[in-house]
Amino acid sequence: MATPPSTEGIITSKYIKWGDHVDTIESVDVLFKEQRRLSFAYGAVFFAVTLSMPLLTVVWEWWWKTEIWGGFTANYLVVSLLYYIFLWTMAWTYSKRADKLDATLAEKAEKITHDTADEVSHLEETTGGHTYPTDGS
Repeated sequence: MATPPSTEGIITSKYIKWGDHVDTIESVDVLFKEQRRLSFAYGAVFFAVTLSMPLLTVVWEWWWKTEIWGGFTANYLVVSLLYYIFLWTMAWTYSKRADKLDATLAEKAEKITHDTADEVSHLEETTGGHTYPTDGS
């Protein structure tokens, strides 16, 4: 795979530097693992709650037959009102947790950038920032 020509980036087998930002394999791996964990957790809760509504209808007759308030059954109240409240709450909490995760990962990336700064500076000086060595040198 050919690397596009640019004077702003350096790619090695250990990191990628683009402008002032440095990504390492470790930092990208942490990012994907944490984001995947958060996304799958919320996806599983969404799937379980969504699947529970028709399952309750099949399993328990009282769920769709017994009136709770003003002629509304539990099924109708949950599907018409509570489910949307659940979805908005879930979206809001996911957004807040994802923002917090992004801030945490940005701090980790900043630390990695700081830790690899000497190596990056040395490589920039020796290559002039114009080459893209991939052999780790």
